[in-house]
Amino acid sequence: MKTLKTFEITAAELRDVVDYMDVVTEKLYEVDGWTDIEEKNRSEMGGIEVVELRLSNKYVDEGDIQNVFVRYYGMNDKTSDDKIVVDVEVE
Repeated sequence: MKTLKTFEITAAELRDVVDYMDVVTEKLYEVDGWTDIEEKNRSEMGGIEVVELRLSNKYVDEGDIQNVFVRYYGMNDKTSDDKIVVDVEVE
């Protein structure tokens, strides 16, 4: 599948955020046309949390669902603000 849009989230954007998926969901509002979000899979690979989401529009056919892949690399108080800690690919 072809990637339609990518987002990178820095440590500064996640400071004092309880759940990084709140920031991811906010970024996904830049993707037009979806009304519903569903988590399909969550796993950890090599210390990286990977979440697969599906975006759908309840007003159109199933064929218009977009897949989203989120990779969270982790962070702590010592992580520099400009370090990318989450990347998001929308296909």
